[in-house]
Amino acid sequence: MNLDKKMLRIELREKRKKIENKEERSHQIFHNLERLLIWKEAKIINTYVSLEEEVDTKFIIYHGLIERKRIFCPIIYKEELKFGEIFSFNDLKKGTFGILQPEIPTEIDVFDLIIVPGIAFDKKGYRLGYGKGYYDKFLSRTKKGIKIGLIFDDLLLEELPHEDHDQRVDIIITENKVIEIK
Repeated sequence: MNLDKKMLRIELREKRKKIENKEERSHQIFHNLERLLIWKEAKIINTYVSLEEEVDTKFIIYHGLIERKRIFCPIIYKEELKFGEIFSFNDLKKGTFGILQPEIPTEIDVFDLIIVPGIAFDKKGYRLGYGKGYYDKFLSRTKKGIKIGLIFDDLLLEELPHEDHDQRVDIIITENKVIEIK
């Protein structure tokens, strides 16, 4: 593992812990997403289930279900990322790393929107993930679907270190802006 990335992860996770008003800011990030045509047209959404310090994805899940979109969430299964469909928050149970996830994987590989987790993103669409490579492997196999990174403004950086296998997102959404990656 790249030592620069490892140290950066520690530093940025500490910075993220200090961010205030996370729920309010997460709600604004969701509002910026729901204004986009891609949200309105999306029928199948793949979203992570947020941890306490991350941009809260409960708004995405809740509104997606209300709007009758199909919602899929990740399942960490034998060092691989699989996905299960949920129909309510009750379909999520604590799994690997204490992360809420569906219990049963679904065979699906086509999504309209893919909400990608990250500790930080840069303005070129690269992300600093958690270091396990689950999402980079998944995204490298995925040819369809708009990849979106949700991040607090404080963690949107000019540039992050990246390697050849690192996958970029198509759009980054913060509480104050939407950035389309060219």
